Amino acid sequence: MTEIEKFLEERLKIPIPGGDAAWVKLLAKELAIGANRNLWSPQRILMDMAGGAKAVHPNSEAYFEQRWEQKDLGHMLDILLAHEYFIRTASNQLPKLTIKAFDLVEEVEPYNIFISYRRLDSSALALLVLARLKEHNLEPFVDMALEAGGNWHADLEDRIKGCDYFIILLGEDTLESDMTVKEIGWAVDANRTIIPIWHSGFDIRSQKWETIPRHVKDAIQQTNAIPVPDESASGYNTAIVQLLNRFGITP
Repeated sequence: MTEIEKFLEERLKIPIPGGDAAWVKLLAKELAIGANRNLWSPQRILMDMAGGAKAVHPNSEAYFEQRWEQKDLGHMLDILLAHEYFIRTASNQLPKLTIKAFDLVEEVEPYNIFISYRRLDSSALALLVLARLKEHNLEPFVDMALEAGGNWHADLEDRIKGCDYFIILLGEDTLESDMTVKEIGWAVDANRTIIPIWHSGFDIRSQKWETIPRHVKDAIQQTNAIPVPDESASGYNTAIVQLLNRFGITP
């Protein structure tokens, strides 16, 4: 396996956050990591061209194609320049990564994370996930923290729409909760990055979930999910390590 293939395998495990500022920081951080690993030069990543941009190095071309797929490179470069992760040089066509981008390499991003769960099924797991994420300077939120009063549904919807990542804890009967299904739907509609954690025998393929809306089922399918291998301390720890890996953290 080549170095760029190893890099892509590593980075593709980390979901791209939906927040407008969060994805830009992730991009800048990954470009700096790639430069540190000599996959490309800090000033030979993207070429600024009339009407757009293109990748300069074969490795950066592979990175943008596989990691960012249909993103407009010209727009991405404009945003990187606006956030001062790139700076124009004497040769304006070849902007250069800045120190600000390299400063992100050792930084754990304080992503805004919403943890959705059904109390009857997943209260203990929700508290465990909450605590482990906080240990690594992430910013998880669970709805038990909402103050009483006000428009409860609207508060939840706003928080979900404003998060970078939406973690949904799915126990055997979690989707019997209309509220939980609604929360997943809000996350899908807002194009948030959804990370399902399956535990206690949950299986979306069960016939009892045939009436669940298709967009909800698609969002929590097995290919995106982190399974809890067994209901034990080691099983939960295995799942949480996988979850932390999604944020680029190796505990």
